Amino acid sequence: MHGLHAKTVRNVSYVGASQVVILGLGFLMSVVLARVLTASELGIVSIGLVFVSLFTTLHDFGVYSAVVQRDTRIEESIGVAITLRWIIASICLVGVISVAPFLASLYNEPRLALVLVVLSVNLFIQLISFSSFVLLTRSLKFGQLGMCNIVQSVTNVGVTVSLAYLHFSYWSIVYGSLAASAAYVTALRYFENTVVKPQFDWKLARELLGFGSHLLVVGLMGFVIFSVDQLLVGTILSLAVLGVYYVAIKFGRTLSSQISGVVNAVLFPTMARIKDVRHKLMIGYTQSLRMIAIVNVPIAVGLAALSPMFVTVMLSSKWSAAVIPIAILAIQGFLNSIISPASNVLVSIGKPHYMSAQATVQAVVLVAGIYPAARLFGLNGVCAFTTLISLGVFLYFTIVFSRVFEASVREITGPIIPPIVSGLVLFAFLYLAQPMLTARWFSLILLAVVGLAVYATCLHVTSQGRDVRDFFGLVRTMLSR
Repeated sequence: MHGLHAKTVRNVSYVGASQVVILGLGFLMSVVLARVLTASELGIVSIGLVFVSLFTTLHDFGVYSAVVQRDTRIEESIGVAITLRWIIASICLVGVISVAPFLASLYNEPRLALVLVVLSVNLFIQLISFSSFVLLTRSLKFGQLGMCNIVQSVTNVGVTVSLAYLHFSYWSIVYGSLAASAAYVTALRYFENTVVKPQFDWKLARELLGFGSHLLVVGLMGFVIFSVDQLLVGTILSLAVLGVYYVAIKFGRTLSSQISGVVNAVLFPTMARIKDVRHKLMIGYTQSLRMIAIVNVPIAVGLAALSPMFVTVMLSSKWSAAVIPIAILAIQGFLNSIISPASNVLVSIGKPHYMSAQATVQAVVLVAGIYPAARLFGLNGVCAFTTLISLGVFLYFTIVFSRVFEASVREITGPIIPPIVSGLVLFAFLYLAQPMLTARWFSLILLAVVGLAVYATCLHVTSQGRDVRDFFGLVRTMLSR
């Protein structure tokens, strides 16, 4: 057990460190693309990437997780899974080729059809390394997987940014995606080069597909919740507006979600070890909320308050339409980040039906409400509507956990009060100080540094020093070996 614990700590460190590197590289690439490409060009790629994510979900069909969790006939299962994925990938490719002209017509953008087809090549590139990925995961070699992720991210950023500056337009993102997939496959094969040949067995295939079908439903529901808004914005408004929305999502919503993923990677192993003790699990859950809030509140509040200066300095004035969406989605990103630990806890205590109910209602409300929100209030209305949905989801899970843990709402939300109060103070400071400075790099950096000091001071006071101390403990955990 001690050896497993040590391995868990090392794996958490690898995951945390690799995700921080990937987060920084992704931020850099998003800034460069926003400065080089137009809103319409980003809108084209946004639609392409959304549909490719849909076909990727269909292509996996949950068989990866089905193989990873098996205890018997491992190599045979991998071989059968490879065969299944080749079959499903071929079906998906036919589907892409079939619907691409229709989608190009729907969005009134002929160039979209070819983008979809070329991006779908990623499905077949990923097949090459399926066995390597499964074997590394089963062996808990997350350090090597983290290195593969870094290789993928570095390649993506390098190729995409280089081609963008060489005027490849939206194709820079497409080719960067393909190059990144190829680099990822190469890295996986380098660390794990065991050859597993495709094979087929009806019984194993039925077992894998039976297990995976449940995960497929969950994956499709997640696709609706996190991607259907982009599809509808592109249809109801325009691809240019979708490009603005894409940028707002990248800097507003995605940033906090990625950071919460890093924090969850550090904290969840501890929660998993105490899942049988309900009181300790409640403490683990509320402390996860607390640490995520400590990290994400200043980011969300800072982006919301400084979005006018951030857009002007980092992205250029051509993205002025993204100022309000970024500000709104920054708050949504924070809400999504404190929602994220709920699924792990509910699964660990055997109550996933709460998640199913939430996902179903959220998907229905989202699909039903996007159209009137977009028609009546434009992109800002869409951002506000989806943010209100996230707030509703957080309140729902707060009530759920108060019942599950037999605790008051105050006990569940109490740990995040100091970061939120400190965030409100930070917002007031930045909102009042921003007009006194001109929109320049120096001003943005100065406000960020001073604002962080204000937030840390207020957090130290409101939490009596605990939150600041524990934050640095979290950082040490991520960087430990």
